[in-house]
Amino acid sequence: MERRHGQRGDRGGVPRRSAARVAACALFAALAVAGPGCERTPPEEPAPVQELAVEPVVAVQTARVRRGAIVQRISAPGSLLARRESRIGTEVGGRIVRIHVEEGDRVAAGAPLFEVDREPYELGVRQARARLDRAAAERKQLESNLARGRKLRSSEILAAQDLDQLETSLDVARAAEREAAEALALAERNLAETLVRAPYAGSIAARLQDEGSTALVQPQTVVVVLQETAELEAQAAIPEVHFTAIRRGDVALLHIEGLPKPIATEVSSVSDTVDPATRTFLVAMRVPNPERRLKAGIFARIEILPRAKSEVLLVPRDAVRREDGRTTVLAVRDGRAVAVPVSLGDVSEEAVEVVHGLRVDEEVVVGESARKLGPGMRVRVENGQAGPA
Repeated sequence: MERRHGQRGDRGGVPRRSAARVAACALFAALAVAGPGCERTPPEEPAPVQELAVEPVVAVQTARVRRGAIVQRISAPGSLLARRESRIGTEVGGRIVRIHVEEGDRVAAGAPLFEVDREPYELGVRQARARLDRAAAERKQLESNLARGRKLRSSEILAAQDLDQLETSLDVARAAEREAAEALALAERNLAETLVRAPYAGSIAARLQDEGSTALVQPQTVVVVLQETAELEAQAAIPEVHFTAIRRGDVALLHIEGLPKPIATEVSSVSDTVDPATRTFLVAMRVPNPERRLKAGIFARIEILPRAKSEVLLVPRDAVRREDGRTTVLAVRDGRAVAVPVSLGDVSEEAVEVVHGLRVDEEVVVGESARKLGPGMRVRVENGQAGPA
């Protein structure tokens, strides 16, 4: 019996029909790849690499927030005034017969200034003295009458009613004598007032009358103006924002044009009232002027140095920014300039007191960058400097 051959070849072989098919596919694929007429899909080009934007870094100078003391200089225009000024007239009316001073003269206390005609007042003194003499004589006569009346009354010759009348008459006479004495004293005082003397040492700021003028009492005729210039008083109107800062005894410097250096003095008085129209209060300082170099009325720039405030937070003045009504400082935080709102206190020539907003040792931007640098920008600290001491 013949053995039939199956579709499979030798053991483990591949069927002939399948092998031929595989060979044909391989040949076709090889021709398709290597053939000159065959198209080949070009490889895709790589996408261009995008350049990443580099954030600029700005070099800045900084200072550290420090604790220290600050003295705020408060400056204001002011004037030097006479410590006292008197517009002197007369207390008795009459014709001015002599004026002893001229404008610009310096006079001592009690020095004669001018005289009013004495003659009418001398006559008044003589009349008052005569009335006093008469009142005294009447009083003596009544005293004698009363003494005799009492003797007569003891002998029951004089009635009690008559004795009472004598006593009353004596009381009236004594009162008249006292009145006459007062009239004489007034007449003598008026006579003394015809010579007007300086109430204190000073300078004659003005002479307003001449000899021959009639001086009146009401309204009073002003003859001379006297100013005390051995010590002047500087006055300045200070804005009310400094009301709590200035106290008596604070150092003050007076800058006067023409003098090589300022005059050092101290605050002598601080007004308790703020002017509602100007929102200022008055501060006064005494200014010694023994050589009369200074003149009342001259202008002065007054600088007041209140007592120092200690242990406060300080930053340099050029670290402060003011924009759109806000006060800020650029603090360096995590490599960036951060705008920090701050509340400020006293201000000196170099530093500013920070009341709220910053911490000790925090770095803040100073110099030109503090004004021009935009908040949020990256920064690099260069040439850092110490904060205000």
